Amino acid sequence: QKAICLTSWRIKVMDGNTAIFVEGKRRDMKDTCWQSNAVVERIARNRVRTVSGSIYWLQGNMDSATMRREGFPHRFIKRFLYGFSKMWKQYVDELLEERRR
Repeated sequence: QKAICLTSWRIKVMDGNTAIFVEGKRRDMKDTCWQSNAVVERIARNRVRTVSGSIYWLQGNMDSATMRREGFPHRFIKRFLYGFSKMWKQYVDELLEERRR
């Protein structure tokens, strides 16, 4: 299965604060803005799998400026600046928990 390549990518929170997804520009579709399904697995720092089984290749660094404008905490952005770390799930769970309060 071919990975979907996203540039200018960022993390977004699903309605209900239940999961995150990635959004960015799809290189193979003339930079169309594209949203993934819920991210469920980290394959590598710059590759994630979604609930539907699609694999996303996150090219370049995260669009942190947009995420700051959307109200993401600085420490969360810092943890994902260069991709998904091995502790990504813990960081996401903390963020979702904060947002549900």
